[in-house]
Amino acid sequence: MADRSPLIQLEHLTYTGAGLATAGITFNDDLTILLGGSNTGKTYTVATLNFMFGGETPETPPEGDKYESALLGISFADGTSVTLRRALRGGDIEVFDGLAPDGILEGRESRVLDPIHGKGSKSKAGSLSEFLLAKVGLGTIKIASTQAGKLDTFSFRFLMPYVLVTEERMLSGKTPTEINPKSSDTLNKNAFRFLLTGRDDSTIAKVPDKKALDAGKMGKLQLLDEMIAELDRELGTRNVPELVAQQDRLQSHLETIGEDLAEAQERIDELSLLRRDALNAQGEAEAHTSQLRAMQQRFLDLKSTYETDIRRLEAIEEGGFLLQRFEDQPCPLCGALPGHQHKPHPLGDVDLQLKTARAEIAKIRRDMSDLDVILASLTAEAEELESRGRSLGAEASGHFDEIQHLRPREANLRTGYTGDVTLLEEIDRLIALSVRRSDLDEKRKAIAAAKHGKQKAAGLTIGIDGQTGHKFSQTVQKVLDAWGYPGLEAVTWNDKTYDIDINGKARGRNGKGVKALLRSAFAVAYAIYCKNERLPHPGLLVLDSPLLTYREELDDDEPLTDEERAIAATSLDERFYEHLTSVSRFCQIYVIENKTPPKELIPRTIVFSKAGRRGLFQVSGS
Repeated sequence: MADRSPLIQLEHLTYTGAGLATAGITFNDDLTILLGGSNTGKTYTVATLNFMFGGETPETPPEGDKYESALLGISFADGTSVTLRRALRGGDIEVFDGLAPDGILEGRESRVLDPIHGKGSKSKAGSLSEFLLAKVGLGTIKIASTQAGKLDTFSFRFLMPYVLVTEERMLSGKTPTEINPKSSDTLNKNAFRFLLTGRDDSTIAKVPDKKALDAGKMGKLQLLDEMIAELDRELGTRNVPELVAQQDRLQSHLETIGEDLAEAQERIDELSLLRRDALNAQGEAEAHTSQLRAMQQRFLDLKSTYETDIRRLEAIEEGGFLLQRFEDQPCPLCGALPGHQHKPHPLGDVDLQLKTARAEIAKIRRDMSDLDVILASLTAEAEELESRGRSLGAEASGHFDEIQHLRPREANLRTGYTGDVTLLEEIDRLIALSVRRSDLDEKRKAIAAAKHGKQKAAGLTIGIDGQTGHKFSQTVQKVLDAWGYPGLEAVTWNDKTYDIDINGKARGRNGKGVKALLRSAFAVAYAIYCKNERLPHPGLLVLDSPLLTYREELDDDEPLTDEERAIAATSLDERFYEHLTSVSRFCQIYVIENKTPPKELIPRTIVFSKAGRRGLFQVSGS
């Protein structure tokens, strides 16, 4: 027993129902044999174990119809133990701490696990598969299920072909690696490769597989059909060749009308520029004229001042003359009367004033003469500018009149040009739609004609290599040698059937007794291989009817083959159990059989028989 280090160990399988005594079996730590005749519930225990590990709901025997739940007690290598409870009609799985062989779970706290890997929710504590894989030491493992690299997460159910061999699997001629009838060949092979090598496919980058590519192809074709139909609706019944001809005519017409429009617009632009230049020049002339007229007015004001000054000076001159003539008259300078003139003015002062006034008058007259010349010049220049301004105004008005004359023609040309351009754009759009439709139709034909073969992800290896297959087949051969398989020469790995060949004959081509025996050897060899290679293994193995070769030949049964008769004539059954006893030191084994085991194993045997226990479920009155 010192060699044993099981990660998962079955403790009890118990059935409960309201008002019913519990039924079930208790497992030994190493080897447990369930012996009994037909219809005693032996195979139902295997089906229930599969069910408790997340499998399909088994059909309950009539004797157990009133039972409601199955309880599976399990111990783990970490020292913990739990009881799984699941309603026999199916559903989620409850997990209780500790064992309950008596079926009593009231008062214990539980958590709910989903039977399907990765299907846990907020109301559940994950899935049973994740819970058990953690106990086995396996985390998130990715296995390629297609050659394109679609990755599935490794589930505890992937272990079932190797640790829970039902009678159906025993008798099947299919590969022992088949996880379930729906699992792909790639998934089966790569799961087996992981179990024998520890290498998964988590580094593989997925590529679209044939199914996805075909689905994508159909999606593209559907989309193209919709796009083509939409284009057909827009094109309607229009004649595309006629549209092309109309396009040519319009383009030619647009060239002609475009030239006329450009010519008219160019002339209008030219006249507008001339008119603007004339108006600008007119404005400049008028501004200059205004400046000259203002200057002229200032000079006229100056001339008036000169004339006033002359009149004042002439008055002074005349006053001096009278002063000399009338000396006894009031002072012409200050107006004082002769009697009041306290300071007489000498006549010399009067002469001086007369000379000064005459000189100033002469100077002013000279300045006025110069001023008249300037005024004449200013007047002439102003009149010339006014004449030029009137001429420029007339020129601008003439340009404006011509522009107004050209405007209607330019507008008509532009309206016609714009209308033709709009029509041409619509024709161009329709022709472009037609071209696009032709392109889409060509693309559709190309897509429809494309064929997709099987896609394979880069770096993906399918299944085990030859060396691993040989190594595993040698382990199977050692198992069969230990059992004393008669006439055994060689066990080889068949990469086509993904199964073992015995002496060159495929396992699936044998009678059901030999197939069952070899399938059992396959499962036992897997447990030994994992131990030798230090690979994870749950540490349990269930074999349903491995020794069919020792069955009685009945009229309604398949007759024994020569190979089966040769085996039945040997003590292979005894050596089989002897070898399983040694294997059970590190792997718990549960065997269901009709044939009585060697007497030394009776203490490890549960018997369902008429003389003792009637069967799994007690029959009323028995």
